[in-house]
Amino acid sequence: MTRAVTFWNDQTISLIKENFVAASVPTWLCRTDSPEGEFLRRANIHKQWVTSSGYMSCLSAGGSMLGKRPSVEVLEQFHSLPDAERQPPASQIPVLKAEQVVIPSPPQGGLVLRVHARFLAREANGQLRHATVTDFPLMADKPDVQRSWSKFLQPNTEYMWLTRDEWRALVPSDPRKGERRDVDAAIAERMARFHLTPQRATTSEGGITRRQSVKEARMALVVKENSAKHIHMELEGFIHWGSDYDASKATTPNGPLAQGYETPIHGWLEYDREKEKFTRFQIVAPGDVWGRWGDANGKSMYVERPGRNPFGFALELATGNSPSDRIPPGGNGHYVQATGYFPDSK
Repeated sequence: MTRAVTFWNDQTISLIKENFVAASVPTWLCRTDSPEGEFLRRANIHKQWVTSSGYMSCLSAGGSMLGKRPSVEVLEQFHSLPDAERQPPASQIPVLKAEQVVIPSPPQGGLVLRVHARFLAREANGQLRHATVTDFPLMADKPDVQRSWSKFLQPNTEYMWLTRDEWRALVPSDPRKGERRDVDAAIAERMARFHLTPQRATTSEGGITRRQSVKEARMALVVKENSAKHIHMELEGFIHWGSDYDASKATTPNGPLAQGYETPIHGWLEYDREKEKFTRFQIVAPGDVWGRWGDANGKSMYVERPGRNPFGFALELATGNSPSDRIPPGGNGHYVQATGYFPDSK
């Protein structure tokens, strides 16, 4: 772990941002019998993995191995390659047919929400603020660990998908001010299982919340303003998954209480009746997490804290102007295809 800790510093991160194209490819994708899998195998990406210990590989556009970690030496080796090796292959990459696509795209006519997640801390007066490494007891007196984990305390972003039928069902056909309508339970459950999960959102340790672990997931919309052009609605709700909070068991490290999370839901939606689309879709979830985080080996993670501690989410409407707006939920197409993300999926 020490090698990974010392590697991830501001200097290295700047080097990567300025000179490299960083990519993390799911293992299953490289193994698929598809044009996408074949493309990755030609570039030898199927043999190069990023791991929790920090292992990685640097490749040229033509697939030549340049080194294990981004560095000045790797850049020098890249610049010494022939011009053809520094450029993408000359052959054109064909447009895939629908049946050839392996990584799912956002649902046709659907809605994409950016999901921002961040560790928070609470002042003595209850005021929330961004968490710092000094808020985590397991990092105390460990300067290398603090330098490394300070990067994980920065906000993380992923994406939530709604189908066309789902978002259209949120719009009342005959809106009346003060009207309150329940949101489809499948949407609230999806948010609880796939998105409002602090451990997966920030550390990638831990998977999807099991359906049986969701104890409460409800949302409702209230019409606040209604005109010929716009409908303004407020979203309210509550989500609780995992264990019930027990202060005597919420200890660290390796405490006996399983992880749990609960949060109120507050949202503000604006629908343009003339353009027939949402122009505002903002949600905040200022919740609390408690209990064991647990790494891949079941041991406490450095970000585990005793008691219940604030962890916040914020969702906003994606514009579609960035390629990242098409990234599947969780950054992995299997979340959508094989895990019950949509009611009609496995």
